[in-house]
Amino acid sequence: MALVPDEVGVAKERIIVLARRLLRVSANSGAAVAIIFGILAIIAEPGVLARGWLHLKLLLVLFMLGVQFRLYQRIRAVEEAPLDATRREFSIMHGLVSLLLLATLVLVFFKPF
Repeated sequence: MALVPDEVGVAKERIIVLARRLLRVSANSGAAVAIIFGILAIIAEPGVLARGWLHLKLLLVLFMLGVQFRLYQRIRAVEEAPLDATRREFSIMHGLVSLLLLATLVLVFFKPF
């Protein structure tokens, strides 16, 4: 989506359609699978609910879902008014998603507390 402000015409429309499709297929499917497997992991080992790292991980997942919802709203808004898109906004969202994902993975693999 950071490319949208630099493009014109059909290329801009194709980027927006592709971004919406990727969000719907990849991000939403990935989020659903991660949530389902997370629930199954908690059911398999309920004692993990007492761990602090899991609480922080769940909070990060909620933030990630919030960012994903915000991104969905922005893509819909950009479909209506493509001139509203800024490279900076979508670059910040990309960085935020990357940071949240990295922090979540660190908590999963290292279980620091």
